Amino acid sequence: MRHTFIFIVSLFVTLKVYGDTNAGKNIYNTKCLMCHGSTGKGDGPVGSNLSKKLQPLKQTSEKQIIDILKAGPKGLMPDFSSLSASEKQDVAKYIIEVLLKN
Repeated sequence: MRHTFIFIVSLFVTLKVYGDTNAGKNIYNTKCLMCHGSTGKGDGPVGSNLSKKLQPLKQTSEKQIIDILKAGPKGLMPDFSSLSASEKQDVAKYIIEVLLKN
């Protein structure tokens, strides 16, 4: 019984470390979709009306996406410091594994 419990806890921790695409999609739809659009091409309702055209999201590492969510590009993107580390990981996983694969 003890080994089963340890395995289940280890599995849960392992899965969460790598992010949750469903949670990432929900966060993306709430925080990113307005500018980046449903396909990540910068054609959201706000993004398509910006004076500086948004570059499409591109295949990159999860770390690079998380760094952008942490720090900006200053003046070009809202501050997402309110997102937890886990939420940033979820968004990165969603962008890489779902959004950019479609």
